[in-house]
Amino acid sequence: MRTQEILPESVLCPNCGVEVELDEIERRERKFICPQCEKSIEMTDEVMTDHDQKIQSRKPLFLYIPPARLILLSITSMSLYEAYWIYKNWQYIKERDNLNISPFWRGVFGIFFCHSLLRRIHEDQESRSIQIPTFSPGTLATGWVILLIIANLVSRAPSIEASIIAAFIPSFLCLVPVQNYINVVSEKMNPAQKFYGWSSGHIVCLVFGIIVWALLLIGLSA
Repeated sequence: MRTQEILPESVLCPNCGVEVELDEIERRERKFICPQCEKSIEMTDEVMTDHDQKIQSRKPLFLYIPPARLILLSITSMSLYEAYWIYKNWQYIKERDNLNISPFWRGVFGIFFCHSLLRRIHEDQESRSIQIPTFSPGTLATGWVILLIIANLVSRAPSIEASIIAAFIPSFLCLVPVQNYINVVSEKMNPAQKFYGWSSGHIVCLVFGIIVWALLLIGLSA
């Protein structure tokens, strides 16, 4: 039988499936009352084995990547990766909620769909049952759009230096708090969860960025 020290801080109710936070007394006595179904649950080895299997089968609700990758690829790709980030998160939402939408075009026209995306992530009930978000979706989305527009205006100046400066205007910082929240939720859902791999979209953004930066540096040294 498991000891108190290795019992998780929260468990899935075997009756209704809701995640229940455990206090020290509940962990010590190995039983709790589910606030959702109001059933008294004893944490037997069978219950905990079932809990572990359900946790391991859980998939991320949104794009689960290291924040460093978001920052690096955003700078490298001249913000192209941010459009991909929006596209992928809408794709997760479409599949999970069975929506009739086009994630691709929502990524392409991200400035029009960033607000609704961040609101959906912020208000997602399954995520909220695990961790309450602390970021402001409206503020971050507005900040992202403004910084993106500023970067676009700066890049239009007839100089290579302007393009380099535009690449470092940190619109991505408005997405980092959202990514941090997604990661906290994903890690609590499944501590063994692995980050989303380097897909073809990641590679395209990286290669695009390398080519653009190479051309800029060549032009700068010419």
